[in-house]
Amino acid sequence: MMIRCLILFLAIMSSCTSLATWGPRMSGKTRCSMTTNADCVKTADVLSLESIRSTLIRQEETIIFALIERAQFRHNALVYKKAGFGELGTPLGSKESNEELSFLEYMLIGTEALHSRVRRYTSPEEHSFFPHRLSLDEQRNLPDLEYPEILSADAAQVNFNQILLKKYQEDIVPMLTAQGDDEQHGSCTLCDIAALQALSRRVHYGKFVAESKYRSNPEEYQRLVDANDADGVMKLLTNSAVEKMVLRRARLKAATYGRDPLLSASLEMEEISSESTAIVAAAAASAVVAAIEATGGEKKQGKVDPMVIESIYKDLIIPLTKDIEVAYLFRRCGKDPPDDFAPDRMSVDAKTKGLTASVEV
Repeated sequence: MMIRCLILFLAIMSSCTSLATWGPRMSGKTRCSMTTNADCVKTADVLSLESIRSTLIRQEETIIFALIERAQFRHNALVYKKAGFGELGTPLGSKESNEELSFLEYMLIGTEALHSRVRRYTSPEEHSFFPHRLSLDEQRNLPDLEYPEILSADAAQVNFNQILLKKYQEDIVPMLTAQGDDEQHGSCTLCDIAALQALSRRVHYGKFVAESKYRSNPEEYQRLVDANDADGVMKLLTNSAVEKMVLRRARLKAATYGRDPLLSASLEMEEISSESTAIVAAAAASAVVAAIEATGGEKKQGKVDPMVIESIYKDLIIPLTKDIEVAYLFRRCGKDPPDDFAPDRMSVDAKTKGLTASVEV
């Protein structure tokens, strides 16, 4: 099990999105001089909503597979408890600190310290969970890359990993896993790190979404921000139809990826003349069963409940992405975001608490 999680972890480390490239990369000018114009991608194309949505769709597979991998282990609450394994010392490569760490925090800080040496956090898509523990000024093992200046200058200040880590431990893991402890603490922590990094990349991609939407209507966003109308900004950037599509797609993918392919008696390989036909038929049968399960027509039989994955998107990924968009747009328009959009909370929770307090009064 440890090996499976390590393979997943390394695969996610090496995965590349449209902007994040850790390895050597030619400049756009050099690359285009070696290819035809049709092979070149311009910044405007990268920033289009269609391109951004395509990237977000690709990230769904990474997130869902990571969550499926984490679901194979029990809750293992001990790995999230401060000093649950006693004094662990300073994670290798990180700055010294007297703060008490959980096993997950210890492993995550050490992982980020290693990744910072190969310029992970120089990418505008990547955000550290513990930036104060990283020595970003130290010499990196790879030369710096030049990224296109797509986002505003202070975009790096919008980092919501603090609330993401809290929500992951308190809400996502209990929803996803069976109760209890299976002693697979190292394996489940590697899966946690892979899932957290994938989730962080997904929600912070909201800054690119926000920038694209701002450029399509800068005057209106500036007017709303000048009026401190965060609700108006949220309403303007919300696309309910796209959100519903994302939820349906996440549930169906979870149902599909969370079960083994159907190679049942009615579709035995040797009974079908063409092997490719057999594979297509089995895939089609699996897709039908997954679709039935995703729509609630059949009791869950896969590795993860599709409704749980949909709930994670509905209650965390989408609203947190939109909070990041609002916070970015306020900074983009020259103002600090309202308190409800601080990086240590979700605006939905803040508003709920505010409503509860007013009712109690």
